[in-house]
Amino acid sequence: MRHLFIMNPHAGKYDRSQEMLEKVRFTMAGRREEWDAVRTTGPGHAVALVEEAAQKGDPLRVYACGGDGTLNEVVNGAAGQEHVAVTHCPMGSGNDFLRIFGQDAGRFRQLDQLLDTPQTAMDLIECNGRYSLNVCSVGFDARIGFGAADFKKLPLISGSAAYQLSAVRTIIKGIHLPYQVEVDGEVMPGDRFTLLCACNGRFYGGGFNPSPDAMPDDGLLNFIVIPAVSRFTVAALIQKFARGEIGDIPQAILRQGREMKIHCDRVSAVNVDGERVDGQEITLALSDKKVQFFYPAGASWQPEKAGHREAAAVK
Repeated sequence: MRHLFIMNPHAGKYDRSQEMLEKVRFTMAGRREEWDAVRTTGPGHAVALVEEAAQKGDPLRVYACGGDGTLNEVVNGAAGQEHVAVTHCPMGSGNDFLRIFGQDAGRFRQLDQLLDTPQTAMDLIECNGRYSLNVCSVGFDARIGFGAADFKKLPLISGSAAYQLSAVRTIIKGIHLPYQVEVDGEVMPGDRFTLLCACNGRFYGGGFNPSPDAMPDDGLLNFIVIPAVSRFTVAALIQKFARGEIGDIPQAILRQGREMKIHCDRVSAVNVDGERVDGQEITLALSDKKVQFFYPAGASWQPEKAGHREAAAVK
């Protein structure tokens, strides 16, 4: 067994890669297995590191030491390779995928809890050639999230303020856009939509809980379709959406299935585990490829055991 620790120095509020490296050295001391720790230098580097390490063909465990974006890149490098397993050592600000483990989520911070542990094959979402382990979304939330980058460049604007300003701008410009949407061949009613989601995990966006019953290993995706709503109802809708009360939103259309197709009248941004994919013809589909995911012994991602409504925040 080889171990590869991929550290993103830009994850979180400050560079913690040296701290993680010291933790790795301490944890791996005395073990005879081969290991390596590498800092990423930019977008796509983690994907390349995993693909290169996997070429040797022997069992490999990869530790994504960063945020959800680092985990997404590691997953994309490991997808479909049964001899490669991945996990997440959280160093980011959201660390949303791990929230499905509830109170066990904090155990992922302890490297000794991740050695010699079980692994399982988890489903993936494929979005126009990129893989997602957690949640993909199109519409209101993606426009706010990616739009926040414009405001973060301004002096004296904090991260939360940037999101608030982006939300105001998005509401002013329009909270719904024209899309044509199909789920497993069923045409969704309407021609304008506020939000579209494909969920493999249960949390995204810093703790939003769009699909409290989604399971990453059940061979199905949970699709959420929210048609056009007014500016007056969007605030209440977002609150319910965030709290895992999607069933209480009368406008929401919920489906379980394998594929959502979205046609946009213009190029639209897709949130793929926090990373951006642009497209006019968008397919969010259950992937035939799986990823092996390892986790602390005894940890569970079952909703009734993990306590998804009270999931521990991994900050």
